[in-house]
Amino acid sequence: MRPQMLAVFATLWLIALVFTGVGRTEPALQIDEKQRKLVLDGEISKELGTYDEHLKGAVEYLICGPGGKAYESIVVVQNTAKEIAAAMEKLGVAPGTPPSYDYEQDKDISPTGTGVWLFVEWQQDGKTKRVRGEDLLYDVKTGQPMQNVVWVFSGSRLIPDLDSDDEEAMILQAFTTNDIVALNHLDGSALFQNPLEAAKENAYKKNDAVMPALGTPVKVTIEVGQDMQYHMIISGKVQGVGFRYFTQQTAKALGVKGYAKNLPNGTVEVVAEGNDATLAYFVDKLREGTEPSEVEKVEVKKRAHTGKYPSFEIEF
Repeated sequence: MRPQMLAVFATLWLIALVFTGVGRTEPALQIDEKQRKLVLDGEISKELGTYDEHLKGAVEYLICGPGGKAYESIVVVQNTAKEIAAAMEKLGVAPGTPPSYDYEQDKDISPTGTGVWLFVEWQQDGKTKRVRGEDLLYDVKTGQPMQNVVWVFSGSRLIPDLDSDDEEAMILQAFTTNDIVALNHLDGSALFQNPLEAAKENAYKKNDAVMPALGTPVKVTIEVGQDMQYHMIISGKVQGVGFRYFTQQTAKALGVKGYAKNLPNGTVEVVAEGNDATLAYFVDKLREGTEPSEVEKVEVKKRAHTGKYPSFEIEF
C-alpha cells in the first residue's frame, strides 16, 4: 500500500477512535446510580489567588465549572452546572429551593434541599489522598479548617433566559455562571450551598496545609447516600420547651420525613427518613438544639427505609 494511502487510513482510524470512545479513559463525569454518587474530573484552580489584593485571599466557591469564577474557586471541574444538575436528577434527586430574602418579614431565607457529602482526591507521592472538600478550606474567624458539613442541593435561583425567544423563559442562574458549590450561605447563584448560616462573604481561605499545588488533577465525588431511617431517642431538657416544633421545622427544611413524639420518661422519640447524608446533618442540628432546650444525648439507630411517612409530623 502506498505511503499516502497509509496516512489516510491512519487519519481515519484516529477519527474513529475519537468518535467511538475507543482508547478513551474514564468520562469526566461518572454516574453511580447504585451507590448514589457522582465522580467528576477537575483540577485545583490554576487561577486561584489571581486577585488576592481585591479578595484579600478569600475564596467564594469550593467548586466551579468551565468558564466559572476560577480565580476565587478551589476546584475547577470539567463539567457544566447543567450537566451536573442532570446527573443529580438521574440519581433521583430533585433540587430544593435556593436562598432568598423575605421583604415582608425582613429576613433571609436559608436554602433547602437534599444533602450531599463532597470529597476531593488526588495522587500524592504515589498514593491516593482523599479528603472532605471542607478540609481544603480554613475558617477566617477561627483560623481552623472549615467544619465538616452536609452541602445543600438547592438548584440555584431562576433568572430570565436571555438566549430564548420566549420573553418569559427562565433558566437556573448556575447554568449561565457555572457556579457549582458556594461558600456563602446565601449565594443563590450556585447549585449547592453551605448550610452554615453564619457563613457570609470572605469567610474562608485556602488551607495550604492540606491543599495540593495549583493545577493538580483531582477527582470530586458528590455522594447523596442511601435512603435510610434513623430512630432517635433525645434526652435532656427536651419536653415543654418547643423541641418537637424545632425538630419538625428543621426536618421540613431538609426534606426529612417522619415524626417527633414525647415519651413518658421525659425523652423525645424521633423517627426520620431520608438520604444518609441529610439525616447525618439532621442529627447534628438536633444535638445543637435551640433555646430553651438542652440536649444531653442523642441515641441513633439506623434502620431500613420504609417510605411510609408523607411528611414530618408531631405526634402526641
